[in-house]
Amino acid sequence: MKNLFINIFAATLALAIFTGCQSEGTVEDTNPVNDNVGGVMPDPAGGIDSSSGSAFGAGDAAARNGQWVDPNALANGADADGWRPADPSGNNLGFPVIYFAYDSDVLVPSETANLDKIAAYLNQHPQLGLVIEGHCDNRGTDEYNRALGERRANAIRAYLAGRSVANERMKTVSFGEDKPAVQGSGESVWRQNRRGVPIPMIMPR
Repeated sequence: MKNLFINIFAATLALAIFTGCQSEGTVEDTNPVNDNVGGVMPDPAGGIDSSSGSAFGAGDAAARNGQWVDPNALANGADADGWRPADPSGNNLGFPVIYFAYDSDVLVPSETANLDKIAAYLNQHPQLGLVIEGHCDNRGTDEYNRALGERRANAIRAYLAGRSVANERMKTVSFGEDKPAVQGSGESVWRQNRRGVPIPMIMPR
């Protein structure tokens, strides 16, 4: 009987210690959801809210009329390769932001329709290149989020390459959690920060 009491006490104590050591909440610092960059998965439950993204086509008319850039505004705005923003207003010619599910670099069908529009536009305007920024929400370590942001940017790049956009016309950069679109916490904020941002650029001739 004494041994039974000791065993029950030991089991109860172990359970209390284990429960007390569990971390509260989840963070983005976990194993990746997928291993195949550039894949497409079904929409997660509830889909992804893309309402905060810009409406593609807003800058289309201006771009078709040759209003690509104000040379004076971009006198010092080129990167090391001479690429310059195609839209100095910051609207990125209306290119939509591409959103991702939690802890994932897999493109979902609700976002690939926007990528198809971007690919078609780039294929009609061969003077344009694309810088693709990868971003994360603020959960997880800096190192993990930087890597996840890079995978997200590369997933977009791979998809566009599959839509006949030449690889040399695209660059990727990851900001991890350093440049949130929205400050704060909670799912309504995090979903807007799990994103890839395509920035159209004018390439040197």
